[in-house]
Amino acid sequence: MNRIRSLFLAAFCLLAAPASADTVLARWLSAEPDSLDPQRTTSQYSVQVDQDLFEGLVRFDRDKHPIPGVAERWEMSPDGLTYTFHLRSDAIWSNGEKLTAEDFVYGFRRLVDPKTAAADIEPARAIANAEAIVAGKIADPAALGVAAPDAQTFVITLAHPQAVELSLLQSRFAYPLHRATIERWGNEWTRPEHMVSNGPYVLKSWVPHDEIVLTRNPGYYGRDGIAIGTVRHVVSDDDGTAFRRWQAGELDTCFPPTREIPTLHDRFGDQLHRAPSRQVWYLSINMQKPPLGTDPRLREALSLTIDRETLTGKIYARGEAPAYSYVPPMITGYTPQTVAFEALSKPERVARAKRLLQEAGYGPDHPLAVEISYGSSDETRTVLAAIAQMWKTTLGVETTLSNQEFQVYLQAVATHNFQIGALGYNVDYDDAGEFLRLYRSDGGFNVGSFADPTYDALLATAGSALDLAKRRDALQQAEHLLMTAMPILPVYFGSENMLVAKRVQGWIDNDRFTETRFLSVRE
Repeated sequence: MNRIRSLFLAAFCLLAAPASADTVLARWLSAEPDSLDPQRTTSQYSVQVDQDLFEGLVRFDRDKHPIPGVAERWEMSPDGLTYTFHLRSDAIWSNGEKLTAEDFVYGFRRLVDPKTAAADIEPARAIANAEAIVAGKIADPAALGVAAPDAQTFVITLAHPQAVELSLLQSRFAYPLHRATIERWGNEWTRPEHMVSNGPYVLKSWVPHDEIVLTRNPGYYGRDGIAIGTVRHVVSDDDGTAFRRWQAGELDTCFPPTREIPTLHDRFGDQLHRAPSRQVWYLSINMQKPPLGTDPRLREALSLTIDRETLTGKIYARGEAPAYSYVPPMITGYTPQTVAFEALSKPERVARAKRLLQEAGYGPDHPLAVEISYGSSDETRTVLAAIAQMWKTTLGVETTLSNQEFQVYLQAVATHNFQIGALGYNVDYDDAGEFLRLYRSDGGFNVGSFADPTYDALLATAGSALDLAKRRDALQQAEHLLMTAMPILPVYFGSENMLVAKRVQGWIDNDRFTETRFLSVRE
């Protein structure tokens, strides 16, 4: 999108939604965020809150195209290595202080500093010296290729071209941070009485496992285009309870329970928002733990005997599609690389799985025992119980389901304390690389510890390629390798099913975390 059109769209948004301090939106949050520190959170649910509180150099429009955020314009050097961002003069922090380029310098240096233990450094990975700082080869984060020539100019120098750098910069990991607040309060800086942010909203209160309340930021440069005065992010990991609260008018949004899906359209009409999403749900194998991590025959046998069609057609019938690849088919200009057994009939899959299991030394007299860990969710348990039964019926596998409170589960997978983990991943923008980067050996979310130098090299080739065809080919080769090694067992591709109250306007059907800035309320 060119700069003029981007600025026009941003200006239009400001004119289109008159602000009101009286409007309140109650959004369902299906799990407690593990943190509101945007660089340390590993939870996808925190995105819903973080994007209300902060804004980076660029942000996404409704179609997931990068448009001006704190930076009102930018230039890229002909070699693709240098980005120069010009910050808007009216950007300020919620405490009234002017936001400057030094706030981005601090944020990016903190991101790559090993002491931060950031959940993901992807927005900074291609920046000069980032990899060496993260690895401890360069001790001083000040060596990172970022600079502030003056208060309104922020410069990024890359080690190699990055085709999707602008899209990466909208990430929560690339938000500016208020240095004085973090240095004064340490880990307590995200408390409501301490937090200083720069987005459309400010943090008013946070009652753990209950709700997070935000109010419109009067100092935000685009405040006149923010139509919702107060946002209540209401936490509940019980979708049945959330559904009842939505029906009673206590919530404006909720994910409907699977059992209710077949009748929802007839009952609620266009209040049910449905669309395919850029999401994959899968089982991650801990490659550090034998026998699954050390024997690919066992991983393949388990994958072969997951009846994805039954899961998505009968057990979890929410519009999901069977997944035989990791990258969803809705990614533009990319051909997903499927597992080799996709073409086999179900009897052929079962026969092969039994043969592989026997070759690996397992059978009726020596059954394979596995454990699947997952975050507390009734619907996840339903799916996993069905998979466990499939494995039991076809292979005699004994499966234990380990249910953990969501934050405990996140910590378990982050520390590789699991055998099989139930995970889901969805991306903000239309790019296969955003999925595949997770399984690079040094990837921030490579919870299964998959490591393959060829895979890493292919992602490095894709990461530095400005030629989109070359980038696509490298990514497809990488996914093919991933689907051959099977450190993950894809199960289904997601579909968004969201109940949105009639009074809420502007919901984006394929975006479960539609930014509050795009919404308004019609009383």
